[in-house]
Amino acid sequence: MSQHIPTALDAVTADWLTRTLRTTGVIGADTTITATSQMLLGVGEGFMGEIARVSLSHDGSEPLNSLIAKIPTTVPENRGAGQMLGVYEREVRAYVELLPNVDVPVPMAYAALLSDGATGAVDLARMVKADRLPIWLLRILVRREQKTAEVPPAILLLEDLHDAVPGDQVAGCSSERAAAVLRVAARFHGSTWGRRAPGRQHWLTGGDIVPRLFHAAHLNSRKGFRVHAQTRMSPHSLGVLHSITRSGRARITDLHERAPRCVVHGDLRLDNLFFDSETDVRAVIDWQIPNLGPAVLDIGYFLVSSLDAGVSEPEVDDLLGVYHDELVTSGVTDYSFAQLQADYTEGLLLLLHRATSFDSMDFGEERGRALLDTWVDRFDARLARVPA
Repeated sequence: MSQHIPTALDAVTADWLTRTLRTTGVIGADTTITATSQMLLGVGEGFMGEIARVSLSHDGSEPLNSLIAKIPTTVPENRGAGQMLGVYEREVRAYVELLPNVDVPVPMAYAALLSDGATGAVDLARMVKADRLPIWLLRILVRREQKTAEVPPAILLLEDLHDAVPGDQVAGCSSERAAAVLRVAARFHGSTWGRRAPGRQHWLTGGDIVPRLFHAAHLNSRKGFRVHAQTRMSPHSLGVLHSITRSGRARITDLHERAPRCVVHGDLRLDNLFFDSETDVRAVIDWQIPNLGPAVLDIGYFLVSSLDAGVSEPEVDDLLGVYHDELVTSGVTDYSFAQLQADYTEGLLLLLHRATSFDSMDFGEERGRALLDTWVDRFDARLARVPA
């Protein structure tokens, strides 16, 4: 859509919303948004975007009293990392091109707008070309891109799920709630499993498309991450962390080549989920990094970030069994439970390799730091199943 796109939440005005919502057919041509008020959401939760609940007054008959507006973050470190990963274009295109065609509950999108100057295809081509460079030079390029990336305007206007209960990653969840999420994930993964998966596009690529670049990002951040992890992880986990510096690049390629592919969410955690009850998932949000890859990366990421460190590995296997049963029900009959367990264990190593890049992001104060601390503690517990 060729129109002005706000780059700040205070530019999401009544006049702009009237024009936009008329264009997308959410309100009629004779309806005018007469006034708005905003409440900032997600402080210490969303690191790549800025989000606000926008309350609306209008003169029409439509039952639209509020919506959620989301734009790219203004935090320089996070903004640059987001653009390097293509998250802003990915999320807009996901709501327009992907989510209407897969089995997953999401908020209704009233508008998903991207600047005509979006550079995702060009940026991807540059990344693929750069992936051939020596690692030392890639590390310099990654640092520069994170600081200087230009971000074309993008905005989402989404359904306000005010009557649903948001998940809380810091608090974690029960095994019953985790099982409910895994069933939703299995249906989503199953709907795009193997040959059912959509074709690659510049905004929907494999997670292995630039393995050397991802490894360069790991090398840039590993020392800072290790300093943080030193006081929270066991010697076993710290040894695993050390080992992936040597093996991480190869593991990216190996797991993506061996495990079946589907569309994965890429950031499946409690802060990106809404519930109607303890075991009823209302919606999955934050579709900034969907990609084609092994389903276990979603499953491992969710379990690591959600389960209390005291949850035993047999209990984790029970939850993996819940996921596998639902995957079979969804039509995936050529993926054994034993293979799922093996891929899950390998996926933990790949997720740890990625997690070191958190050190280069600004987590803000209080809740953001608490989120990182609990995440490291829980990851430490889950790494117990990984051989030394």
